[in-house]
Amino acid sequence: MSSSPLNRASGAMSPGPLFVVSMWRSGSSLLYALLNKHPQVGLMYEADLMLLRPLFLKPLKFRDWAQRWQFWNQAFTRHGLDPGEFAGDRSNFRGAFELAYMEYARRKGATIWGDKSPNYYDRLKEMAETFPAARFIIVWRDPLGTSNSILRAAQSGNPYFRRKGSTLRGLFGNEIFKEQCEWLVRNGKPVIEVNYEDLVGSPGVIMQQVCRFLNLDYSANLATLEGADRTAIYDGQHHALVKGNEIVSRPRSNVADDALRHKIDRYARRWQRQHAASWPAFHHFEGSEERATGDWEHARDRAHYHALRAFDAFTASCFCAAPLKLLQRYRDRKYRKSSAAAKCVTQTAAHAKEA
Repeated sequence: MSSSPLNRASGAMSPGPLFVVSMWRSGSSLLYALLNKHPQVGLMYEADLMLLRPLFLKPLKFRDWAQRWQFWNQAFTRHGLDPGEFAGDRSNFRGAFELAYMEYARRKGATIWGDKSPNYYDRLKEMAETFPAARFIIVWRDPLGTSNSILRAAQSGNPYFRRKGSTLRGLFGNEIFKEQCEWLVRNGKPVIEVNYEDLVGSPGVIMQQVCRFLNLDYSANLATLEGADRTAIYDGQHHALVKGNEIVSRPRSNVADDALRHKIDRYARRWQRQHAASWPAFHHFEGSEERATGDWEHARDRAHYHALRAFDAFTASCFCAAPLKLLQRYRDRKYRKSSAAAKCVTQTAAHAKEA
């Protein structure tokens, strides 16, 4: 590893990272905002360097991980770091990860470092093997609540959730997430599992449990969003609640159509039979007589899901290798289209309201 002007790991730092992971739109942003209020916690927000791991397969002289990471999701500037300070570093993946994440925590004066991201739900085993001292906070949510939140984010014009297959990724991804979480538990990794529904209903109780898990002192201010630092969280209507000061526990609008609700019921029945009715914990069937998902539907959905995730991985790999100028042109064109689509969605909603 090359030398760097930045401070590397210090004795005061936790020996391994803390990862807060959920399925998309399942409450990990809320937990992040509350937990990061603790003076000893300095987690980055969806910095997602793990997704760019192919960058570190490149020869040392071409290992421009800091520049590409900043271009990818503005990880440095969102967290008040200067990407130029990291630009000359030629670390391997683990070295780069520790360098950046620890530096963010160090500047806050924190000792617990790591990342909060739903994009790690299918990589828990890889993360634990890369960082043997890692700890994990897993956040679950009723899959119907997750799907509704994905759909509402898409309706607000968010291009990420407007992608084809977003609800299938979110639904079937829960099964992959559960498999990965069970691997952590079987292998003795430090894990605490919490439910979003419990978090919004009794934030003080859940935050006390989390603090005990992390061996931190609890204070009542960790149960409120007031004073939380949300500067690293992306802008957008889909983050309006976590950027407010109220933890909202009341039910949100149901925008999933009948076909999707019935599909979720079938999967929930399948999963509850597999897990002695313990998971998913908060799904309500509302009198549905749907049978559990059969083997044929499950196999078909699994194939579709893995095709979607293969495309996601291919996109990230292309990003790691393609010239940055070409990527910039592609992004400019993509977001021009996305902005036009979002404007159309907003105008349509406004017209519908007037009607």
